[in-house]
Amino acid sequence: MAVTDFRDPLKLNGLPVRGLVPETSSSPPSTPKEGQLWVDSVNHAVRFWNLTVWKNFLDRGDHVGVQTASTISDLAATVKGYRLDEFAAPTGAVSFNGQRATDGVDPTAATDLATKRYVDNARAGIAGVKDPVAVVATTSINLAALPSTVDGVTLNNGDAFLAMAQTTGTQNGIYTYSAAGGAGTRRGDADAVGEIVDGTLVAVARGSAAGSQYIQTATPSGAPGAWTQTWVMYTTGGQTYTADGNGIELSATTFSLELADATLSKSSAGLTVGLVSIAKGGTGATTVAGARTALGATGKFSANVAALTGGTPLNIVHSLNTLDVLEPSLREVATGELVGAKFTVVDANTVSVTTAASYGADTFRVTVVG
Repeated sequence: MAVTDFRDPLKLNGLPVRGLVPETSSSPPSTPKEGQLWVDSVNHAVRFWNLTVWKNFLDRGDHVGVQTASTISDLAATVKGYRLDEFAAPTGAVSFNGQRATDGVDPTAATDLATKRYVDNARAGIAGVKDPVAVVATTSINLAALPSTVDGVTLNNGDAFLAMAQTTGTQNGIYTYSAAGGAGTRRGDADAVGEIVDGTLVAVARGSAAGSQYIQTATPSGAPGAWTQTWVMYTTGGQTYTADGNGIELSATTFSLELADATLSKSSAGLTVGLVSIAKGGTGATTVAGARTALGATGKFSANVAALTGGTPLNIVHSLNTLDVLEPSLREVATGELVGAKFTVVDANTVSVTTAASYGADTFRVTVVG
């Protein structure tokens, strides 16, 4: 069939054309005109010539205007199929809108977020700081049949208490109260290996130790119950101290002694009493002799006499610090007989004795009163 080659455009005057099929081939026409259609028989696509390349009517890059999401049938499924790690990293704060992030793993890097399990384990482990207990049992109690009160406090089911003075030391530890007559059980964070360590701290809420902290000082050896826990008060609970004004001073947190006058002094060694006047019941002196003089008291000195040479005075130091002495007496040690001798007051602390004959040492004993 002969093909008519039209040299000029056909004017169809708005008449529809039915059954029109563009030129179809595996390669494009060699000398196309602008807007010429061609069916690519390889890719089975209709293309048109734009004076530069053959364009596909469906090329997205050539579309203009807005296509709504509702017109894309697989948009939601496709977007929801992407993993979070495939999206770009956020550059601002991310809100969870009051929701929890779940099913996480424990952190490994310093900047990782921590799971509740990791935090709970850390608190129950080496950190050693436990949730508070209600009271401390400072005397041994029956853990198999609990008393109605502990340290004067009525406890409720689920309250925690610290047993620190059990007759059986391995029973010491942190317990949960059940009921009067019921059994106490070790609290869940204090019943396994590694949960009570040397340095574990627990605060006390009520009772006589309210506001204080107790520290466990023994070296662990297995799970609680296999070794004796040693709990001692670490900090006290906010007590207020007041000096009574009767010899005690309080400055900030330091107590000290008040000194009434210069007769008292204090140092790191303690309180020292100095010179006390007679008016305050003292002697007003620093020596025995001075005290006798100040008080007007009579003193007495006795001692064995050294060897005597006949006719030669022998000085006897009595240290009574007075010239007003009574005549001394000389007594023979062997017989108790009082022997006459010549005595002379040499000075306030010395007298001399002279005998006619010579005598060996310790033959006589002298007494001076003054």
